[in-house]
Amino acid sequence: MRWSGHITNGPFRGAIAAAAATLAAGVAMPAAPASGARKADPVRTTIDRALTAGRIDAKQHAGYIASYSGARRTLRGLSGQRRSELGYVLDTLRSLARQKRLTARLRPVFLILDRNREWWAKAGPPGSGARLTFGASRVIFQYFPGQGLQIHPLANFGRLNGYWQGRKNSDLRSMAADLVSLGVKRNGYLAWEYYFEFGGGRPPWVSGMAQGTAMQALARAGERLADPALTQAGRRGLGAFAQRTPRGVRVPQSNGDWYALYSFAPKLHVLNGHLQAVNGLRTHAELSGDAAVLERFQAGDAAARKRIASFDTGAWSLYSRPSWVTGPEANLNYHTLNRDFARNLCKGTGDPAYCGAADAFTRYLKEDPTLDPERAVPSPAVGGRGVRFKFRVSKIGRVGVVVRAGGRTYLSTSASFARGDRYIRWVPPRLRTERTYEYTLYARDLAGNSSSTTGELRVKAAARR
Repeated sequence: MRWSGHITNGPFRGAIAAAAATLAAGVAMPAAPASGARKADPVRTTIDRALTAGRIDAKQHAGYIASYSGARRTLRGLSGQRRSELGYVLDTLRSLARQKRLTARLRPVFLILDRNREWWAKAGPPGSGARLTFGASRVIFQYFPGQGLQIHPLANFGRLNGYWQGRKNSDLRSMAADLVSLGVKRNGYLAWEYYFEFGGGRPPWVSGMAQGTAMQALARAGERLADPALTQAGRRGLGAFAQRTPRGVRVPQSNGDWYALYSFAPKLHVLNGHLQAVNGLRTHAELSGDAAVLERFQAGDAAARKRIASFDTGAWSLYSRPSWVTGPEANLNYHTLNRDFARNLCKGTGDPAYCGAADAFTRYLKEDPTLDPERAVPSPAVGGRGVRFKFRVSKIGRVGVVVRAGGRTYLSTSASFARGDRYIRWVPPRLRTERTYEYTLYARDLAGNSSSTTGELRVKAAARR
């Protein structure tokens, strides 16, 4: 094991009457279960039924039973955080079994179970968000506190793209094969699902961004390795973009289709997620020449071109537009992704909507934030009463104020602010005489660009008590 880094009797009358009639007819009734009898374990029942149906063979059946039993034994020997983490994974397994959704997902879910049993039996929590690999496998597991180690499809296909870019063909072949084997049949298409709760969504859910990246990476791997089976495996993921949420990720628009970042959140329109989904479809269509993939690309492309400008604030980019209203600004990583994905689409299509967005998002990474207009209110102020240093910050960042007089600093503070009209409050000291303070307001954006402005604040003497 190694860490790679980065829950009246009216309805019963009919049943009672039927039982009485059965007894009168002399038909034997099934014996009632003994008090306290155990209910069948849903996971074991699922595994047994999979064997009977021919979905798995005897060796696989024995392996899954051993894995489940072993994890339960390990859980009994744990306590605290380690018990909670493994317990979450086991609870997810049981939930899928009760929903009759486990059979198709035995391979990936039991791999997650095995890796969690292995980790928590020996170690405590890694850092939040830590990404780990086990043994010779290149499959990435990410730690989500309280939810254990989870397969992260986007991270995995991102790494697969990295192997392609670095021309690491041996790693590319090995990891592609592993990831294809972890795909599951979901509503008729091949899906790489997430098996933990996130943002109000319950497993199993899919991501348009991850599906698109999977199609992109597998098409690239198929071409590089001259293995059309890999390209076809990516093609089997296309159904996610044809089916509406939550079965898939398609969210129809008046012009084209938006592809949801999360299948459980169709109204959360995330720019970077949609752009990368469209990029993935474009790459696969170019490499495969598949008309159906091209059609899904064109639908996503139409929505992206129509909407991308609405994510531009004039000084930064938005992360999302929930229900198409203005949402939060992107952090530095997501803003850069917005730029990079727009740039890729600009190169691939030459469309002005993408090229203009890429240019603007690049420019914002170098432009200083502004604080105009800024003022101190009220002015003049009165000692002992609050003053607000008001400003309109152009983009997300950190804004601070320093107040001085007579060589002494009376206030020095800062806080993070989203763009818009904001203020920092200060209560000047109560004085017997009037005093004029000098103040400096400064701003620093997420990319490190900064600006400042200065002013004076006259504070009248406080009224005598």
